[in-house]
Amino acid sequence: MSVQASSKTVKSGDDSTYSPVCTAQLSRSPEDLLITLFTSLDRNQIRYCVLHSWEELPQKLSSDLDIAVHPEDARKLPLLFLSLQEKGYTAVQVFNYFVDAYYFVFFWVEGTTVNSVAIDLILEHRRGGLIVPSGESLVYGRRRNGLFWIPAPESEFTYLLAKKTWKGTVPPRQALRLKALVEQLGVPRAEWLAGQLFLGELRIGVVDACANGRIDAFLGKLKGQTWKTSLLRNPWKLTAYVLSDGVRRARRWMQSTGVFVTIMGPDGAGKSTLIQHLVQAVGPAFRRHRIFHWRPMLVGRRKISRDTTRPHSLPPHPSWRSIAMLFVFFLDYWLGYCLLIRPILARSGLVVFDRYFDDLLIDAKRYRHGKPLWLARALRSLMPQPDLVLVLDAPEEVILSRKQEVSPEELHRQRRLYSQYQTEVFNSRLIDATAPVERVTAESAQAVLEFLAKRYQRRNARWLVQDRADI
Repeated sequence: MSVQASSKTVKSGDDSTYSPVCTAQLSRSPEDLLITLFTSLDRNQIRYCVLHSWEELPQKLSSDLDIAVHPEDARKLPLLFLSLQEKGYTAVQVFNYFVDAYYFVFFWVEGTTVNSVAIDLILEHRRGGLIVPSGESLVYGRRRNGLFWIPAPESEFTYLLAKKTWKGTVPPRQALRLKALVEQLGVPRAEWLAGQLFLGELRIGVVDACANGRIDAFLGKLKGQTWKTSLLRNPWKLTAYVLSDGVRRARRWMQSTGVFVTIMGPDGAGKSTLIQHLVQAVGPAFRRHRIFHWRPMLVGRRKISRDTTRPHSLPPHPSWRSIAMLFVFFLDYWLGYCLLIRPILARSGLVVFDRYFDDLLIDAKRYRHGKPLWLARALRSLMPQPDLVLVLDAPEEVILSRKQEVSPEELHRQRRLYSQYQTEVFNSRLIDATAPVERVTAESAQAVLEFLAKRYQRRNARWLVQDRADI
């Protein structure tokens, strides 16, 4: 579970019924979400089990929640999500990280805090081409543990061993759990289960390492072994898996689950501070993040020789050089998008730009750009565009109290152009930068979460249901 600070409730757009901003006075918390989740799973007769780390549930969730679901019950899952939505827990992301394995991220606002919980729903557990075990096997022999179901020791051992082999590391708590499971199952049974993953004598060494609490050090010998097992035992199933996984990867490239955000505004509006806090606030919705300043800097990179506190201290370049630099910038943005940005977005990452090419049209002096501006406008229309633009604004006296890098007259001109720019860019949001950083972060985070929630609703019809009678 990830809990991030935020404040201020923002009015949502046309899709307000599916917005992370909920105005209903509900008592929401991670514990309440889990109780709602488990109750709804049972009510809708969805066969499931919590795969590991359930000892403190539902009071405490140490990380994301791994749940195995019987594949025949997958069609009922929209009812589960509807129950969570009705309580104000909004799904904003789903990562299809393996074939038939889905990582959902839910957000909600409680008071002045933005909260999140991640739920990993597994219909089929596949590691290294092996289905170990199948979704049906994961819930077979499950046992009741208070409010929820847990797996049989055999399923838990195989799942944990396969998952930690793939990750290459085992937290101390789970290493102790593997040791306890070997003791519970007995060495012969544990070795038979490990043999589903590893060939020959390697299964004996794996179980011995688990029994002695040395599995983390032993994992280095296991890299790639599950692929080898799958290739030798069932190459045709492995081939089918590789093809289906290729389709999944292509789909994630074409419909990325990352978000590309640009922060705009004059010096002193608080862009750098906001970026630091925004990444922390919405970070649980992404797998990684990267921050850029104005452009990717793959082409035309050079050391800055001017005083950065005086952005207009150097004269504009001649027209011929300004034109040449525009094409350098254009190439840099496209190469950067193809080689850096798009791969991050396809891997569910957050990309944030502190300023963007558009800033050149507002503050050409900063980039020493002379005429013509019409060419810059034409190239701007051909640039890769961000998903969301946040424009920070504050009165001149507020900005000048923070930074005095340009004259009041120049600042007034820039604010007017930024305001005009914000009204012309359809995917932009004007953010009041006079508020404390917590409030500015909250409003910006809400904009990102609302974008995610609307995109989730648009793309994921299979997980959505508007009425229980639809299932």
